[in-house]
Amino acid sequence: MSSERTVTRNVVVDATPRLVFQVLTETGNLRDWFCDTAWSDPRPGGRYALHWAQGYHVEGRFLEIDPPRRAVVSWHGTGEPGETRVAFELQEQDGGVNVQVVHSGFGPGSEWDEAEAQARRGWDAGLENLKSTVETGIDLRTARQPFLGIHLDLLTPERAARENIAAQWGIYVEGVVDGSGAQAAGLGHGDVIVSLGGMPTNSFEELGAALRARQAGDTVEVERVRGQARDTLQVTLGSRPQPELPDSAPALADRLAERQREANDALRAVLENVSDQEASLSPGEGDWSVREVLAHLSENERAFQMILSNLAVTGYLDGGPFYPDEIPGRLESILIVTPTVQGLLDRFLVDEAESEAFVRRLPETAVAYKARFRRIANQVLALPDHVVQHVEQIRQALAGVRDR
Repeated sequence: MSSERTVTRNVVVDATPRLVFQVLTETGNLRDWFCDTAWSDPRPGGRYALHWAQGYHVEGRFLEIDPPRRAVVSWHGTGEPGETRVAFELQEQDGGVNVQVVHSGFGPGSEWDEAEAQARRGWDAGLENLKSTVETGIDLRTARQPFLGIHLDLLTPERAARENIAAQWGIYVEGVVDGSGAQAAGLGHGDVIVSLGGMPTNSFEELGAALRARQAGDTVEVERVRGQARDTLQVTLGSRPQPELPDSAPALADRLAERQREANDALRAVLENVSDQEASLSPGEGDWSVREVLAHLSENERAFQMILSNLAVTGYLDGGPFYPDEIPGRLESILIVTPTVQGLLDRFLVDEAESEAFVRRLPETAVAYKARFRRIANQVLALPDHVVQHVEQIRQALAGVRDR
């Protein structure tokens, strides 16, 4: 009798076998429910690699693949005594798909005990999240994560130099959520979080790891850089809200268009009676003029269309943050071709209309997979907020120029 141990788990998912098989085997989709980064080549002999932010890593090969019914892979994770095998079997059941995972090859010795226990925990959590992401689009790892309550961006050395910030890397606070712990603690626009709970936050991944180490209700130390000053705040973490989002591309485009109109009314109002000469003046060394802000808005809209293309096809934009207007000469080239305030505004409004039209015509594959569509919707609906933030920047720039 074999002494080999096996972990078997089942879950029924309300979706088509084709979609579930893609979620189980394709690079971007694996990240939605199972790991933090992935690479996968789903063909016989193709390699795959999975990585978790906590440091666990798995590599293996596709030993069998029969879409959309069956896939078998070899599995060798960090610290495990040897290679094991994972088989995925999909069968239609009650209008959905029964997904069975059989993880086999755990040896009889005590050195295999932790690997088996980890597999049980991992597949229990993983399949629960598979069901949630496919059926609702909600990643339970994020939904159950404590909530800091900020609108964020990544601080880069270029931005730090431009805004005279005494840090090179960190989480740049664009704004705070009303009623959040971040707001109560005094975090605000322009602050940079460089550590949370004693863990560095030089990237989005590091911030996520720091938050995953905590629970909602915990009070943590947040190290903040504000300009040239550095201090520590006590921030109480909340529960992460899950906003209601549109369930179709046309509905998402309609909501985007409504928010665009509100943001653009504010933009037109702040630009009223602003001359081209006034808009060309910088309020201070290293600060953008009004014309440069308008050029940035246009360039950002076009860059987002590239991001949206990637999100629609793969679910992610890999390669790290990319800011086209930080390329030397990029904003200047826009201003050479389009020098007037009205021309820049018109250019931006056309770019914005193209974004709305693109959203309205998203491919059905991007909409059907709810995790991908939810990620797209969150990104899309943040666009008008970006405009509103720069309306305030324009207002401050004009005040600075006029106070000379």
